[in-house]
Amino acid sequence: MDESHEEPQEEAVARVAAIDIAKNSGVACTRLPHEQREGKRAQRVWTVASTTNAIVELGDHLVCQGVTLVVMEATGNY
Repeated sequence: MDESHEEPQEEAVARVAAIDIAKNSGVACTRLPHEQREGKRAQRVWTVASTTNAIVELGDHLVCQGVTLVVMEATGNY
């Protein structure tokens, strides 16, 4: 088989975050390995203000949690 036509293999990301961006705030969600239950995931959802300090704190939090992938969505005109 010609290797140039192989489909990329999907990888599971253990520590991921998603952020839905709005004009005055955003909603962040993390999915991380559960601390006490092996093989399970823990999810946390919270609102983040659109201030510079809040966004910096969010970034620091994601780094401290070991998040390696962040996806963002914004549906409005900004």
